[in-house]
Amino acid sequence: MLTKPLEVRIIGAGGNWTGISSRISLGLSGYYSRLPKGSTVAAIGADPAEVCYEGIIRVANGTEHMSITTPAWFARLALKGMYPFEKPLPLRALAGFRHDDRMAFAVKRSLGIKSLKEIRDNKIPLKVSTAPPGSWHPAYWGASQILKEYGFSFEDIVSWGGKLLADRPRFINDPNAKMISDDFDAVFDEALMTRRWKKLTDEHDLVFLPIEDDVMQRLEAKGWERSTIAKGRFRGVDEDVPAADYSGWLLFCREDMDDELAYLTIAALEEQQKDIQNLFPQPFAAMTGPADLKTISSNLPIPLHPGAERYYREKGAL
Repeated sequence: MLTKPLEVRIIGAGGNWTGISSRISLGLSGYYSRLPKGSTVAAIGADPAEVCYEGIIRVANGTEHMSITTPAWFARLALKGMYPFEKPLPLRALAGFRHDDRMAFAVKRSLGIKSLKEIRDNKIPLKVSTAPPGSWHPAYWGASQILKEYGFSFEDIVSWGGKLLADRPRFINDPNAKMISDDFDAVFDEALMTRRWKKLTDEHDLVFLPIEDDVMQRLEAKGWERSTIAKGRFRGVDEDVPAADYSGWLLFCREDMDDELAYLTIAALEEQQKDIQNLFPQPFAAMTGPADLKTISSNLPIPLHPGAERYYREKGAL
């Protein structure tokens, strides 16, 4: 039972997670709050390119109570102490939001490139549109790791005469945003469900490069998950393209977070379910599934916090 006032801190990042964390804040606080009198709940904005990694570290250190990361399996790397984490971190899941995504490597068809190996072997000086270079953004980090498996890097592409383009729009679902630089050669990025990728593939003739099975096996051994960019998902995708899975937004906490706070967090999510879903109108919604209890409690990459599990079970969601 919570008795002393709390200062609950939830890291939100960018347009998507800030919306979710602020709805949790509203559900936990406000009129008739079940937290001890005098408690506060803060939804904390941050750089979305950094939070996927830094949020995990800050929650594990006890600086914040909760955060969100993507892809969902990234939290499992932290739990097990797999790269890029140096040791196992004491995390538990609270909820998982559907987010149907992949890491994609697309090039202009006119270049005639069929594989990532060709880029390496021929030292092709591509002008690459990607997430903020040098950041902990999951797209930049993930693309860097995949290129490493192929024996080259973004730095190599630049050394061959290529360029990393700082052209990713701030709001990739904005229909009025300029989606890419005029002189790009390739796009190495995620967020496939957004308007950006639909516009890119409608306006440019692109080829999506596959991740070969031997590379994918090595990534799986490091905790990654495989998937495909399904045939027909975009113009020009005429067959399934093997890819790294980048699905899921995971809301998580430390394993020792108070059971009652975890329980009340899921109660807040249930209360705010409709408003959370309304943040992501179709089409091109970044969240690609409902926010009901059965959905957000299923297929989680790390164990549920006991307090959250208790709420889900009481409501028949588990």
